[in-house]
Amino acid sequence: MNFYIADPNPTNRELFAELIERSFDNYVVGQTDSASQAYLDLLELRVDIMIVSTDLTPYDGIELVRRLKDVNSRPRFIITGTKLTPARKEAAYKEKIDIVLNEPLQAIEVKHILQLIGGYVNMTNRLAAIYELALASPASYQRPQSAQRKRIDHVNSVLMFLGIAAETGSEDIRRIVKLMVDQNVNFASINFKRDLQMTEHDKKVVFQRIRRSLKAGITNLATMCIDYPENEILLEYANNLFEYQNVHSEMQRQRNEEAPKSQISLQHFFDGLWQESFRS
Repeated sequence: MNFYIADPNPTNRELFAELIERSFDNYVVGQTDSASQAYLDLLELRVDIMIVSTDLTPYDGIELVRRLKDVNSRPRFIITGTKLTPARKEAAYKEKIDIVLNEPLQAIEVKHILQLIGGYVNMTNRLAAIYELALASPASYQRPQSAQRKRIDHVNSVLMFLGIAAETGSEDIRRIVKLMVDQNVNFASINFKRDLQMTEHDKKVVFQRIRRSLKAGITNLATMCIDYPENEILLEYANNLFEYQNVHSEMQRQRNEEAPKSQISLQHFFDGLWQESFRS
């Protein structure tokens, strides 16, 4: 995975480079203390994750991100800074920056952030590669239309992100979401008996499996939200898939605080996952 570091602080650049290159799969393909040089480099380099400081000159890191997006250069972004006020953080998240880190940087925090975003990018890259291979397959004409395939692939990436892609109920989740995508219907409109050949008893068994998987998913998501409370992706998943108050209750329980038991709504989860699939 290719990283680029744009930070005027040589100590920060050294810390990031050291932690990134501890993995043989990661490379720092460029470093600079100048926003204008970073802009020129990103036009030429393939970068998966870019680390940007708000303290750059001649313009700051948030403006650099805007300019890169204008020319369709869109790596994942981690932004750092010494003067990250709430207003600056809000401006960063409005630019769809993935993670905001306050300085001074802590090595253990940086390590976990790199693992989190690196794992997410690696997962999405692998899914994209699988999709390209599927298109090249002689049997590709038997597969769903490309737009539907992309949506299902994105659903799989969400399940992997939640850590439930291998759970027992994950196949049931995929089967139901695939039907929703193919028929373009929400969860309440599914005819389980007609389209999935499920009796009422079958449906109860399947829903129990799914609930067990979603319990694992909300636990994993709550853990990530505790570790990275300002991460926009995590907050969106908390709201769209589980309703934030349920994730918040799970976070309180993990902190050994008194909290009501989280209530997982299958309809909210499936409708949220269906809407998420449109982002493919």
